[in-house]
Amino acid sequence: MKSGWRTLRELDESAGTPKGTAFRAFKRIEPTLREPLDYRLLRSGEAAAQIGELRGSGRIYDSSRNIVLLSPALSETLLARLRHA
Repeated sequence: MKSGWRTLRELDESAGTPKGTAFRAFKRIEPTLREPLDYRLLRSGEAAAQIGELRGSGRIYDSSRNIVLLSPALSETLLARLRHA
């Protein structure tokens, strides 16, 4: 499932930022983004198998229910912002 799409936890870890930093950065720019081109929202009831796979591989926070996956391009943009914030 990796295929270049990244989770918010992966961005926090890559940037060395506390939990939730990538989520807040995503929420600030979300109105300018297009789903499913820039991001995908995996809802707990509809995507339980995918979420279980992400949880099992340690790619999401244990408390996460609905998961945001970021496209490779958006991941790089947000990561650069997190590193220079």
